[in-house]
Amino acid sequence: MFNLGTRSITGLLGAVAILVFTSSASAQQSLSIAGASTVQGTGSATFCVELDSTAPVEGFVLAITYDSAVVTVDSIDRTALTSETEAELFVPEILGNGWTLGVVMDSGPPFDGQTIAAGSGLSLACFTASSLLVFPLGDPDVTTGFGFLDGTLNNPPLDNIIVQAGQSIGAAQGLALNDAPAALTIQGIPPATLSIGDGSAIGSETGCVSIELDNDIGGTQGFVLAISHDADALDLVDINFDGTATEMWLVPGTGALEFQVINIYPNGGTIGAVLDFDPTSGPASPVIPAGQDTLIANYCYTCDNPITYPLDGSDPPPAETTALSFADGTFGNPALDNVIVVGGQSISPLQEDGTFTCEPLGVPVENTKFSCGPRSYENTADPAANPAPAIEGINGSEVEVCFFYCDPDDNIQGVQLAVCYDCNLTMLDFSITDSIFDEVGAEFFSYSIDDDAGDGDGCEFIAGILLDALPPFEDQTVPPTAVPLIIGCGTFYIDEADTCDTDLAIDFCDGVNAAQSLPTKNIAVIDYESIQNFQMDGCVVRVVPDELFQRGDCNSDDKVDLADAATVLGWQFQGEGILCPDACDANDDGKINLADSVLLMNYLFLSGSAPPDPGPLEDGIDPTEDELPLCDSDDTTC
Repeated sequence: MFNLGTRSITGLLGAVAILVFTSSASAQQSLSIAGASTVQGTGSATFCVELDSTAPVEGFVLAITYDSAVVTVDSIDRTALTSETEAELFVPEILGNGWTLGVVMDSGPPFDGQTIAAGSGLSLACFTASSLLVFPLGDPDVTTGFGFLDGTLNNPPLDNIIVQAGQSIGAAQGLALNDAPAALTIQGIPPATLSIGDGSAIGSETGCVSIELDNDIGGTQGFVLAISHDADALDLVDINFDGTATEMWLVPGTGALEFQVINIYPNGGTIGAVLDFDPTSGPASPVIPAGQDTLIANYCYTCDNPITYPLDGSDPPPAETTALSFADGTFGNPALDNVIVVGGQSISPLQEDGTFTCEPLGVPVENTKFSCGPRSYENTADPAANPAPAIEGINGSEVEVCFFYCDPDDNIQGVQLAVCYDCNLTMLDFSITDSIFDEVGAEFFSYSIDDDAGDGDGCEFIAGILLDALPPFEDQTVPPTAVPLIIGCGTFYIDEADTCDTDLAIDFCDGVNAAQSLPTKNIAVIDYESIQNFQMDGCVVRVVPDELFQRGDCNSDDKVDLADAATVLGWQFQGEGILCPDACDANDDGKINLADSVLLMNYLFLSGSAPPDPGPLEDGIDPTEDELPLCDSDDTTC
């Protein structure tokens, strides 16, 4: 009877007693430890014990030692020869400085004589050994071996033997114990590296940077991070484990991550994390596995001075990038360093700093442009250098205001207009007739006008135009254009109030609703997307004075008489000067000649027809257009 650790085996071969005696063998029998492996850091390798035998083997005992300061054995595993269907007793023991294994092929009824057939290179058992050494790459390699050791391991101490024909054969009986070439070579490893990612935030939003660990040393049991930033540029608002390899140990009931302390300072922040103080309280040895680019924590920031894109389309201030730096010995009392814990050792990794960029809020202005102005603005060669001129009109008259688009790159599928205007203007209608949208054949067009100056939201109109709104849908668009093309034109009436020499503004105003209930924005539909952030240039209706005169008052003395007929003849035949050509055009045919003098003579002395409006008794505005020069007088509508 012998003891393997705390286990007793009565008879290595069941009812067959083990007899240790000297035996001669015709051929060498041996046990060998096979394998030679190289690992980095705390890597592991597998070795197998092999048998050369000249007769069937009924069982065996292995006792193998190693340097426990250099390696540890993690497991002892069966091989095909000693699988559970063959060996009926398999008793491994891992000890402080070695391991033992007792195997009986046939240990219980029915005793049918199971054995390991004679042969060479027979694999009896395999064991996995892991390095305990951590040293930098470049230091000398360390090589350690595994050896057979009789009479030392276990209690009572065991010898390495094989059992053949009920007899125990060990070294004294000629069993060769071959240690070589069993060796584990341990190489240095690249140092661990902590790195801060590059993060960003738009405007006043929050953005996070990832803290990553490159570590081939071994599983990380804990870590400390200490990272600084410019307090005038950034605010550190949170440190967390969201989506990280550390997060799995936050699950309630795991017993892990028993220690975590976060401190946030004006110019930085620290976090300390230990996965498990007490291995008995949760999963065995919880660690963050070795590997590359392992996310372990997040630092989240907001920008102290948010940047926004200017609404006028001009370039925004440049994005601002702030350094994020590992800061050893800066934060905390006592001051903390950036470290990781592997195998119970505190390791100072290499450090790679990062950045955080404050990006402008919004999106860059598209190269689409809406504008308004007179119809003559269409096809302006360089709209950027030639903004739309004012639309001129007089009190009490109607003017046409056209709305244009310009986009040198994109086909536009539709537009939405939202326009507000001075309530001294009254909008009468809006039409897309003779516009590019009319030519292409817009399938949807609708507009709404609100001229109620007293409803609290001013005077406004909205319009929607869609090129392709009915089946068959053929993706109709208006083409890209580098020059302004007309979307549509509206008719506005200038109130007769005292608005002379003033500019009445017309602007693109997001959020107006006209006579509808929903606020409307100015958009261009491009590739089925609503494009809103682009340049929009309003325009003005400039109220200009119009000349007042009495038709027939050619000498501008505020009455029509014989002197006016004489002035007409004097201008035509003698070169006399006149102040108001329209007043001398008595018959309103757009010319000044003898016929005007005749009309005046007939009116004054022969009861003939009076000169057409305005006059001849009251001042007024010329209701007809002609090419005669304007009157050179101070008698105007203002």
